[in-house]
Amino acid sequence: MNIPSSFMTRAVSPCSGMENRRTAQRDGRKSAFDKYLDMDRQRQLMRELPPGRMLDSVYMQFRDDYRAWKAQRPEAVLPDSQGWTGENLAFLRERYAGDLSAFEIYDALDTMKELGILSEKGLRCAEGVTMVRLGLRGGVYAASAAPDSEAAWLHGFDEAPMVGFRSLDDLLSWARDFRENDWPDFITGAEAMARGWI
Repeated sequence: MNIPSSFMTRAVSPCSGMENRRTAQRDGRKSAFDKYLDMDRQRQLMRELPPGRMLDSVYMQFRDDYRAWKAQRPEAVLPDSQGWTGENLAFLRERYAGDLSAFEIYDALDTMKELGILSEKGLRCAEGVTMVRLGLRGGVYAASAAPDSEAAWLHGFDEAPMVGFRSLDDLLSWARDFRENDWPDFITGAEAMARGWI
């Protein structure tokens, strides 16, 4: 993998969702993603693994569960318009009402991208995967697999803005404030592949 040294280590994403999550915790509200952020649950999953197997990152666990959930849902017929149109906003409000589950939050973000409300970069920033953050030891990606270690499996998932979202209004408010030019160092996986870094 050819990755410039400037991309080997990054600080926490400036579009982090930790502040939203802390606010929700102070208010006594739970995150829709608490199941994935529960360290005891992750440690238990690690203990239950067959010998020689590794636990996927929380993000990958979530994505696998989301795909299974999505496969059980009818395909949505999206409006023809693109962007912040009344038609698109009405569609989103009808489809994603009330407090949303983790899967509904991600689905709404993905739908917002399809409707041209969020860019690919905006979606990736919301889900917390725009940052290239690798730890290499001897050319091999190193992650702790000890069941009682700190939550290495989170890989920053707990800092993704989407973990602080509860409703469509949260998503729309974040999307309105998101500006691609504010995050010049953030690249999508497609951009990294185009540059030959992965």
